[in-house]
Amino acid sequence: MSVLSRRGIRPKRDLRVHNATDLHPWEISEDESLPLTTPARTLLDLAAVVPAHQLRRAVERAEQLEIYDHTAVLRVLAAHPRRPGSPALKTLLADLHDHGTTSMTRSDLEALFLQLCLDHGLPRPQVNHYDNGRELDFRWPKRRLAVETNGFWVHRSREAFESDHERRLELEAAGWRVISLTWRQVVDRPAAIAAHMRRVLGEANRT
Repeated sequence: MSVLSRRGIRPKRDLRVHNATDLHPWEISEDESLPLTTPARTLLDLAAVVPAHQLRRAVERAEQLEIYDHTAVLRVLAAHPRRPGSPALKTLLADLHDHGTTSMTRSDLEALFLQLCLDHGLPRPQVNHYDNGRELDFRWPKRRLAVETNGFWVHRSREAFESDHERRLELEAAGWRVISLTWRQVVDRPAAIAAHMRRVLGEANRT
């Protein structure tokens, strides 16, 4: 929560208050008489306090809710060039501009794995691309390599479990290599996962 700087404001339990001295009137909106920062200003503030993959998910979610205004975001960035979150938000916007829908993720885990690829200089994968009617989380088509990121919540039904295994069998029968990664692997061992992916991508490039 960001508010205009005032003395005597104390954070309530489970609420972090950020006193802002540089809020412009056009960066403040209202919902049922409750003053709020606009989505554009909120994204800039978030960029200073969350990791890159969570910022990506925030922008994607704003797009899905149809509250993302690119012109407004650019205006906020121009008004606050030295805000701590400005470089991170500019970097993400440039990435989304360059890659568009090929970089749209659908979960925190997908965003985290994509960021792992970017941070470690791995070849950029296609994201959530359909192949023969089945969607793949990540794929490198020229190398016939796919990665499926599976959080523990993914297989909440036997139907989903069976569908994922059927998709894997079809891909492998077509000559693809499929790697499944869990949340814990990506979060706890990013360097090891990056090294493994680099090795596998290199092997696929030689075949």
